[in-house]
Order: sequence, then C-alpha cells, then structure tokens
Amino acid sequence: MDEILTQAYSEHGKKIVANYYERANLLNKMNKNITAGKIEVELCLKHNPDYTEEYGILRFFKYHLWTHDPRKNILDLYGMQQPKLPFLLYDFQKEAVKEIVESILSGNDILIEKSRDMGVSWLVISISLWFWLKHEAGNDILIGSRKFDYVDKKGSLDTLIEKFRYNLYQLHPAFMPDNFDANRNDNVGSILNPHTGSFLRGEANNPNFATSGRYLFILADEFSKWEETDEQAWTSMGDSSPSRIALSTPWGMGRKFAKLRFGGAIKVLTFHWTLHPIKGSGKWFDESQKKWRSPWYDTECSRRSGNERADIGQELDIDYLSTGFPYFDNDKVQNEYEKLEKNPPKVKRYEFILHADDDSEYLELFETENGRIWIKDEPVKGWEYRYAISADIAEGLEHGDNSVAYVYDRITGFDVAGFTGKIDTRTFAYLLAHLGNMYNEAYIAPENNSHGAAVLQKLKEIYNNIYHEEKFDMMVNIDTVRMGWNTNKKTRAIMCSALRESIDDGCHGIVEKEVFSECITFVNINGKPQADAGNWDDRVMAQAIKWMIHDWLPAPKKPEFIEEKYKGIKQFGGGKVKKKTKDKRRIW
Repeated sequence: MDEILTQAYSEHGKKIVANYYERANLLNKMNKNITAGKIEVELCLKHNPDYTEEYGILRFFKYHLWTHDPRKNILDLYGMQQPKLPFLLYDFQKEAVKEIVESILSGNDILIEKSRDMGVSWLVISISLWFWLKHEAGNDILIGSRKFDYVDKKGSLDTLIEKFRYNLYQLHPAFMPDNFDANRNDNVGSILNPHTGSFLRGEANNPNFATSGRYLFILADEFSKWEETDEQAWTSMGDSSPSRIALSTPWGMGRKFAKLRFGGAIKVLTFHWTLHPIKGSGKWFDESQKKWRSPWYDTECSRRSGNERADIGQELDIDYLSTGFPYFDNDKVQNEYEKLEKNPPKVKRYEFILHADDDSEYLELFETENGRIWIKDEPVKGWEYRYAISADIAEGLEHGDNSVAYVYDRITGFDVAGFTGKIDTRTFAYLLAHLGNMYNEAYIAPENNSHGAAVLQKLKEIYNNIYHEEKFDMMVNIDTVRMGWNTNKKTRAIMCSALRESIDDGCHGIVEKEVFSECITFVNINGKPQADAGNWDDRVMAQAIKWMIHDWLPAPKKPEFIEEKYKGIKQFGGGKVKKKTKDKRRIW
C-alpha cells in the first residue's frame, strides 16, 4: 500500500487511541458521580448553535458514539484489534452534521449524495439517536429504504435500525430514557422512548410509504434505487413531515433522486471521497481523465470488475451519467444536449385547426409562439424520397405520454420539422398526412402497435405513401401487407441500436435537445431498451423508427444532381417500395 495512505491511517489510529483514554476518564466520572452523569447528558443533548464540542451534538459524537468496522486490513492500519471504533468526526462530517441538524430544526428538505464508505448512513442514524433521546416529545422519526431487509434485522449491522441499536445500548445508563425496557420498547421496525413517547420507526418502499403518521423528519436511504414509487413516496413524505432527507449513491438520471439533485429546489450535501482525509491523502487531478485520483482511489479502482465504469461511477465518482444501466453513451448524449442548449436551432412554431366541410376534412396550420409543431426548414421541392416521417403514437390522454413525429431530410441528414403533444389518434392521422403532403409526399412510418392501429386505419384512407412490410402468403397465393412499423422484442433491439450508433457516430440529425433528455433516462433492463421507471421515451422511439424508414427507402431522386455539399452523408437505404394502388393485396 502507498506510504502516504499508510501514514494517513496510522495518524488517525493515534487519534483513536487518545480518544479511548478521554472516554474512559469521562465514563469513570459518570460512574462515580450520578450528578456528573446527569450533567454530561444535559451537555450532550442541549442544542449548540455554534456547533462546538463543548456541548451539543458534536460532544455527543466525540465521547459517546461508535462505528463498527470489521475489516481486518483497515484495523491493522489503524493499529486496532477490535472493530468497535469511536465515531471521530472529520471536519467535513462536522459541517455535515450542522447542515443536517439545521435542516431538520428549520423543517427543510436536504439531499445527500455520496461516494461509498463515507460513513453517511452511520452519521444520519446517529443524528436520529440524538433527537430520539431528547427530553421533549415530538421527535418521531421514520427511516426508510427500498427493502425492509435493509431497514431492520436484529443482529445485522447492515440494517439502519440495528445501527441505531448499536449505539443506543452502548451509551452510559444515564442517557437511557426513564422506564425503557428493551423487551417491551424495542421491536423489529420500531423503538419507543417511553419517557417522551417519541419513536423511531422503519418502513420499506411501498405505494403508501410514510402515510401512517407525522414525523420530525424522514430518511429515505438509497433513494436513487427506489423503483416505481419514488415520485409517490417523495410526495407522501412531504405530507407527513416538513423535513425529508434523501440519501444515496447515484443510480442514473431517470429516478426522483437525480431529478431532485439537479432540479435546483433542494439543498444538496456532497460526500465525495476527496473530502475524506485518508481516502484523499496524496490526491491529484488527472487532466487526461478529468477526475481526481489518489493512492486510495487507484487501489479501489483496481478492485472493481464487471462494468467498471458504472461501478466506479456509482461507488466512487458520484457519476450519474454512467450508472443505472444507461443504454446510450451518456457522456456523448450530455455533450449533444449541451450543444443544442447553447446553440438552439431557429424554428417557427405552429398549431393547427382541423376543418370539416361537407365532403372533406383538412388541416390548417397557424404560427404561434408555443405551438407544438416546429419547422426548421421548408421543403425543397422536386425530390422524391428526400423526406421521411416517423411517428410514435400515444393514446392521447391528458396525463399520458405524448405522440411524437419527426420529418427527416435524408439529403442534409437533419430533422426539419416535428410534433410533440397530446392528440387523439384520428387528428394525429390528419396531421401526419398534412406533413407528408407538405414535404413532397414523404413516406410515413407510424408505429402500428396499440393505438397506432387507429392512426393507420384513418391514415390509409387519406394518404398513399405509408411504410409497409410485404410478404407472400403461399397458402392463399396472395401478398400480405402490414402497414406501419411494428415494435417488438426483435425490432426494438435493432431500431434502438441504429439510433445509438447514429449518436455515437455524430450523424443523428437530431435538432431537439429534449430527445437527448430522454436518451439520458433510457436504460437497458434485462436486455430490453426502455425508459427508466417514471420517464418517457416517445421521442427516443420516434427517432429510432426514423432510421428504420431511412434504411428502407431508396435513395432520394432528382433529375438534376445532388449538391456537392451533401456528399458524405450517411448512406441511404436501398429498399424498393411501390406506391399504393388498388390491388388484390391483403392490407392490415
């Protein structure tokens, strides 16, 4: 092990030994003199707004709280033999205690992001014990995690409430609440202070999390991994307590934890490994990797296996982009997003009116600042197969996902128009037909799954050029045509892979930054590319369909020539299509 790191452990070991002697002397006095014991309790439980160790919670940590570290190699470096170690706070931890306690007392939320093994769970649980021991009522606390196995299991220090017990039962008897009976007051998932009626309660993530009481504060541990119900749980926590603590290592950009972290509306505490005097000893900034390194960090990196980048990103670097099974290269995606945010394309926005005459229906566009249709480039006339339109179709409900369409210019390699919004299937068919007619009778590829069937049913009545698959049925000696793009297990993998490749190669043609926002929360779960829980992927899927119709269509044709500046654009598809005419094919 590096000499600098070994020295850092050794120096801290000396402080541990010195603190043992200080604690022994103090406990001696408390044992000999009941009054001295009572005075010490009052000194520790009294709030100190200056956060010095003379009295208050920092004194409580210094002389009465412990941590547990069974790793023999670490104990050897400290020069210790027993895993029970004084909870000696580093300066960054003392500042964190102040921030957390003040947030609780003022009724504010706080988010804590961390590298692994920074002692944060022990820290927050110890703060919980300090509040629980106070002589005033009303210090009820809820501790939550994604599974109850992480909340409480007697005898397992991997659980939150057992950490609470670990310190509770090692306190001097003077600290114990009057009439406290471990058999009666300490149950799995709940510990009662009989003197004040305050309790610590544990609960696992569930749809009704935190709805059964009122609390001084609520801790949501490993909140980034609360699946499905994290949004709902955060809301219900707010109804049950004025102070919520979201604590976690990162896990992608799609969960509520990341949205809180980057939303700007909550106080954020960061426990990065570089703050730790031992882990950060001898640290330096590596310009080539654009990250901090140290002897400890390099040792930890060498121990990681499997998905090394995600593992290091989650456990050490607090890197949201590399964690949570991202499907795309989120560094590239973030870079593309920032480019568009800095230099957004100039577009005109439109809304539409669907007119109904006696014998026809048609769409009329009108320009408006907040229109759901955007147009970057007007159509270039005279080209066949130049434009392709892809569409992802939703049900159109107010609280559902969006229907999305893109018009892609296969010569310039960029999207030239698009639509995102809530819209019923019939009107969406008219909108797609309008865009198709506007852009040189472009071929349209609507998704035919679910609600797409309703769009296609109307679209084929009013428009000719629709993407289709054609197969010959030998049983009835007839061609069978399936209209629209079908997304299934096989095609989903192909289309999403094509989109990912286009982003990696920088030839995606995307001009809407919101597409990249969806890409960042697009994940690979058990081999299925999909939006992370609580997120949308409508734009992503419409973009993926874009590459399928692009490859299916023949190269754009014009009697004259292709301009020199457009040479080198991604190769066109070589497919052959027939314009729809009245025939005997079975179309569905």
